[in-house]
Amino acid sequence: MDRTRDEPQQPRGIRKRLYQWAGQAVNRLPDTNMGPATLSPASHQTDIASTQKPTHHDDGNGVSNSPTIPDPCRLWVKASPLPIDTAPALVNTSSTTTACKPYPPSIGIVCVDSIGDVHSATTYVKRDLGFQGQLGQYVLLSYGDTLYSDANYSDTWRGMTSDSVAIATQNPLVVVDPVLDSQGYPPQFCPLISSFGEDAATCALGITNVVETATPNEGVMFFLLNHRPNGTNNLVGAGVASITLDTSAYPPVPEIRRLPPQYWWDATCEPWYGDVGALRWNEYVYAYGHGPQGNPWVYLTRVRADEATNVSCYEYWNGETWQNDRLDGKTIGEKESVFWQVNQGQVVWSNYFGCFLFVYCDNWMNSKVLLKTAQRPEGPWSDPITLYQATPITPASSIYAAVPHPYFDETGKTLVVTFTNHPNTVQAVRVVFA
Repeated sequence: MDRTRDEPQQPRGIRKRLYQWAGQAVNRLPDTNMGPATLSPASHQTDIASTQKPTHHDDGNGVSNSPTIPDPCRLWVKASPLPIDTAPALVNTSSTTTACKPYPPSIGIVCVDSIGDVHSATTYVKRDLGFQGQLGQYVLLSYGDTLYSDANYSDTWRGMTSDSVAIATQNPLVVVDPVLDSQGYPPQFCPLISSFGEDAATCALGITNVVETATPNEGVMFFLLNHRPNGTNNLVGAGVASITLDTSAYPPVPEIRRLPPQYWWDATCEPWYGDVGALRWNEYVYAYGHGPQGNPWVYLTRVRADEATNVSCYEYWNGETWQNDRLDGKTIGEKESVFWQVNQGQVVWSNYFGCFLFVYCDNWMNSKVLLKTAQRPEGPWSDPITLYQATPITPASSIYAAVPHPYFDETGKTLVVTFTNHPNTVQAVRVVFA
C-alpha cells in the first residue's frame, strides 16, 4: 500500500516510554470519573463546557479566537470517555432489553444546551463530519475534509487531506489526533492507492465510523471513493477497510488497510453502503448507504461480525427479508429502502428509550437535527421529530452530518450530538430528555 505525504511521526525512545507509562497510568484508574456528571434539569447549564474547554486569548480587538492547546499531561488522564474496567459491552445479546421498554417511546425534551466548537488538542485543523465508533475502550472519530490551519483558525491555505481520524476524550469539545506528519498535521487516514490511479489531486475518500468486529481492538470501516477533478464529484465505489488499534503506546494508534479489490460496490449502479453510517448489533455489522446517483432512498446491508472482511458473506435488506443477492441499483426504490431524503447521520442504541435512535440531518437545508426510532436496525422507522434547530454560521447555508455520541451518558437520559456547521466547523450540543 502506498504512503502519502510525510511519514507519520510515531513516538520513539524516551518519548515512547513516557507515552506507554501514561497509557498504563490511565488504565490503572478504573474508579476515576471519566465522563461528565449526569445532568439534572436544574443543573444542566453547569457542565464540562464551562470547566474544561481550552483557554483562549484576546486578539487585541476584544475577540477571543485563539485556543491554546491543553497540557498533554491532563489529556493523558482524560484519554477516553470509557475507563477500561467500566467500558460497556459493544454487543447487546439481552432479549429483555427491549421487553422492559414500551414502544413507541414518548420522547420529551427538557432542553438542548449549546456546548461549543470541537477542536483538536494536538493540532490546528478545520474539518467536518466526526462519526463515532468504538474499538476496545477507545472511541475513534472519523472526519472528512481536514484543512490545515493555525492557532487563529484562519483561512490561509496550508494544505488538506480528504479524511482523518481522532480519539475522543471525556470532553465533547476536545479530541486528540494520535498521529501527525512532520509538519504537525494529521495525515490521510484511509489511504489513496496510486497503483489504482488514485492521487490526492483528483481523488478523495469519504469515511464513516469504525465498527468493532469479533476481536477486541479490531474492526472495519466503510469508505466511498470519489473522483473529483476540479471539484466535480464522480462517486466511483464503496468499499471496506480493516482497522487495528495499536495500544502499545500512548496515544493509541489506529492502523488501516483497504481490502481488495479497489472497491466492493459500484457506486454507479449499487448503493453506497456505509456512507450513512454503520452499526454493530449483536453478532452483526449493519451498514446504511444512499442509493446510486439520483436515488433519494437509503439501503441496508449486514454481515456477521466475524465475516465482515469477506464481501461474499454480506446480506441485503429487500424490504421484507434479508437476501444473499446484491441489490440492483437500477431497479430498487422505496420498497427496499429504510430511509428517504436523509443527509448523513448515525444509528445508536438508547438504554433510556429501549430502542434504536437515528440522529441525522435531512436534505432540505433546514439546519435541523432530527431523530427517528425503531425496534430493529432495518426498521420500520418512525416519523422524525426535531431535536435541535441550529443557526447557520454562514447566511443561506446549513448544518449537516448530525452525529449522536451516547458514550458520554450511558443511561441515555442526556445525549451529546455534534454536527457540521458550514463551512467546516464541528459544533456540539447536549440534549436533555424528559
